[in-house]
Amino acid sequence: MTDKGRKKFFDFYRTHRSRALVGFLKDIEKNKTNKKTLSVYLGSRKKLNCLIMGCSHWANPRDTTAFLKSFNKHLIVNLAVLDLLSDALLESVKHDVDCLPIISPAQKTPFLDNYFDIIICDCLLTCCSFNQHEPVIKEMNRITKRNGLIILGVVHSQHNTTFVMPERPIRNYCRPLMDYKKLFGKYNFVFPTNSSIETRLPGKWNKMKIENRIVSRRK
Repeated sequence: MTDKGRKKFFDFYRTHRSRALVGFLKDIEKNKTNKKTLSVYLGSRKKLNCLIMGCSHWANPRDTTAFLKSFNKHLIVNLAVLDLLSDALLESVKHDVDCLPIISPAQKTPFLDNYFDIIICDCLLTCCSFNQHEPVIKEMNRITKRNGLIILGVVHSQHNTTFVMPERPIRNYCRPLMDYKKLFGKYNFVFPTNSSIETRLPGKWNKMKIENRIVSRRK
């Protein structure tokens, strides 16, 4: 991505905050199965280790903490935020957001094995080339606790497809949903039934769907 494209990408999320993580989390919460899963998972916990993989807006960590605490107001959230680009991470520091910002590739992170209870990954895989999907999922498996959760958003299509939207000048990589399920299944993740919230991309990309859901790691 060029410097001009990079600025345009982050400017888009500054002016379209509903397209950042706050909108994604609202979609997740619309589903009754997801609300029940999160209520049970978070309700009795005292503290939680959470990672956001990819940060498009400086308020994403703040919105995530508020979302998690809406299921348990006494919950202590230890939140790390990872991105390869520093833009939103630096802004989160300037806005004094309570999180640990880390510049790192998602394929090889600095975290301990089985460290995170929850990983939030909204369309990060869509921004990674096809050959990087499996390494990212493999790394999620390494750093997620057994019985942990992934709150996942992916764009999928009938066939492997790449495209660039003018307002978000970054190449998107979409594969069939079944391929995603096979990759996650290979690394001990399960797609529970009735968790999906599905929408479509706008305009000429409306053949591609967005799948927002919870994914669980096997014990």
